[in-house]
Amino acid sequence: MKFTRSCILIFVILIIGTTACKKDSDLPPEDVGYSFFPYTPGSYLIYQVDSTRYDDFYDTVTTTSFQLKELYESWFTDAQGRPCIRIERWLKLSDTTDWYLRDVWYSCLTSSFAERVEENVRFTRLAFPVRNSTEWDGNAFNENEAQIFEYDEIDEPYASGLFSFDSTVTVLQEISSNLIEEKNQYEIYARHVGLVYKKYKDVEKDFVSGSIVAGVDYSWQLIEYGHN
Repeated sequence: MKFTRSCILIFVILIIGTTACKKDSDLPPEDVGYSFFPYTPGSYLIYQVDSTRYDDFYDTVTTTSFQLKELYESWFTDAQGRPCIRIERWLKLSDTTDWYLRDVWYSCLTSSFAERVEENVRFTRLAFPVRNSTEWDGNAFNENEAQIFEYDEIDEPYASGLFSFDSTVTVLQEISSNLIEEKNQYEIYARHVGLVYKKYKDVEKDFVSGSIVAGVDYSWQLIEYGHN
């Protein structure tokens, strides 16, 4: 009788184990967020860039507007043996001028990070998995002071003047304000598109009047994207 009960118990355990394994194998792979940083040769994104620069030495305020085109041009292998992609950055200063090649950056996507090398400085733009609890140092791979990034509004819709995206994530880089300075820096990424909006504000203010006396305030707004 004990032998029979033992056999039945083992049989039940095997059935449960087999069912559990089958259920696990049927589960879809975990979505860690790689689709927020897509990049393939031929893809391009065009941004409207608006910038205001405050110079306290000359007491001037300079505003500029232009279009920036980032063309994901070709694959290459970096010094660490990783597949990366070359990004040609083209500028168009007005509707009546032609595009001209400004510089070349590149991006690398690893299992843990989405990196961009900008002016030979490596920044960690995204960290995986994309979760509310995920935090990382955006300057971990360069010599700049540590800057902790974090996610906000994951898989939320975002609408600009031209596009509406069903699923985006906001990367908070630095948000702070007091009587003498203000920082407002964040980026928004859309699934299967990439960066759709960037805000960078780092200014100093007059203690008495509260007016801006020095620093920079600029934004990138996606106005076109596609594949050549």
